[in-house]
Amino acid sequence: MTSRRKGQEEDSETEEVREAVATLFRVIRPEPRLRLGEAEARVLAPLVAQWLARGSTAADLAHALLPGLPTPMHSAAAVLRYRLEHKLPPARPAARPPARYAECAKCHDPVPRPGICRPCAGLATRALTVGQGADVAAAGAARVRTALRSAMTGSRPAHIAA
Repeated sequence: MTSRRKGQEEDSETEEVREAVATLFRVIRPEPRLRLGEAEARVLAPLVAQWLARGSTAADLAHALLPGLPTPMHSAAAVLRYRLEHKLPPARPAARPPARYAECAKCHDPVPRPGICRPCAGLATRALTVGQGADVAAAGAARVRTALRSAMTGSRPAHIAA
């Protein structure tokens, strides 16, 4: 049974390497100076696999590997290795932490724990938040009217004139 597991792990590992090698060849195909052999590509495959594991696409790899290549290309594998190592994108952040609050299943008000809130459970009456909204709106409207009148007449209101 352990030999079967090892065989499955090797198959999945070789599949990952095959995918990385294929991606690398796909990315460098448009650039004739970046010709690699199969052995060189297999050596670079773990670096490509890291890029893919971090959510990068073939386009991301092409953007990191292809622009600004040196004119006399002495070692394509060395240039690619350097760029794959030094331009490696940051690791993906861990899964989002759970929300700090939950919503009531019935009225969708915030509650400290998942479930329903006390008023929906019939344990307490819902206190209506009665503000002075109408009074505040009326006072704000009066200030706006005063400011508009003073702008039209060119004079400053008494409380601003000083």
